[in-house]
Amino acid sequence: MSDFTEANRKAFDELSSKYDTEPWRHRMTEQIKQGLVERKDWIGIRWAKEDDTSYGRETKLLDYACGTGFATKVMGPWVTNIRGIDVSENMVKLFNETAQASGLKQEQVNAVVGDLLADEVPSHLNTPEYRDFDIAVIGLGFHHFEDPKRAIDRLVERLKPATGVLLIIDFLPFNKDEGGPQAAAAHTIKHGGFARQNMEMLFQAAKLENFSFSVMEEPVEMVSKDGSTNKRTVFFARGRKEPTTWGKLASWVTKMQENAADQFSIAPREDVPDQLGLTGGKVKK
Repeated sequence: MSDFTEANRKAFDELSSKYDTEPWRHRMTEQIKQGLVERKDWIGIRWAKEDDTSYGRETKLLDYACGTGFATKVMGPWVTNIRGIDVSENMVKLFNETAQASGLKQEQVNAVVGDLLADEVPSHLNTPEYRDFDIAVIGLGFHHFEDPKRAIDRLVERLKPATGVLLIIDFLPFNKDEGGPQAAAAHTIKHGGFARQNMEMLFQAAKLENFSFSVMEEPVEMVSKDGSTNKRTVFFARGRKEPTTWGKLASWVTKMQENAADQFSIAPREDVPDQLGLTGGKVKK
C-alpha cells in the first residue's frame, strides 16, 4: 500500500463513524441515487430479474472504494451478487453491517478490505469470486485515487469480456484547495475532478468501447463545519469491455455467415421465366 493510499485509509477510518449521519451528505446521496435510477437503462447491462436466481443466472456487481455502500444500496435490487472492496476497515465494517441488517446474506452481498491498485494485489482478491463482473462501479472515490489510469485498467481486468461495464460517478473539475466538509480527508483529494475529455481518454486507453458521459443538471451541495457551502457537479461515465480476440473472430464469422445467407435468400420475381421449375416463377406464354 502506497503512502498516499495509507493516508486515504486513515482518513476514511476516522470519518466512518459520522459518514452517514450528516444531513447534507444524506441529501447529496439521495440526489445521486436518483441520478442512478434515471440512468438505469443508459448504463447498458442486462439487469437481473426476480426469477434469475432460481435459474442460476448471476448478475455480478463490483463496488470498488465502496465506503458504506451508497451505490450498492441503489443497484442491489438490480443484481444477484455484490462484492465490495475498500482500503478502510471501518468503512467495510459499516458496509457489511448495513447489508446484514437489511436481511441480505453474505453470499449475496459482502465487502472486504483490499487494494486493487497496489503493486501486488492481495491474494484474497485474485480468486474467481472477484472476477467476471457484469458491472464495476466507483462512486465518488475516483478523485481520491493516486493513479486513475491504473485504477481503470485494474477494474477492466475484472469485467466480463464484451458485456462487462465500468461505471464511474465523480465530479466535474473543481478547486481541490477550496476546503470543504471533509477536513480529515482533504489531503487525500488527488485530483480536482475530471472533464469529459479526460474520462474519454482514460476509457479509450483501457480499450473500453461505447463510451458515454452524462452530467446531473442540479449540482450537489457540500456543507463545512463553519456552515459555508460549496457546490459540485456530478457526472456518470461508462464504457464496455471489448471482446476477447476469440470473441471478435467468432463475431466476424457470424456476420459473414449472415451476409452469405442474405445473398442466397433473395426472393424470386414472379414474372421471371423458370423453365426448370426451380423457383416457382411464372412462365410467360
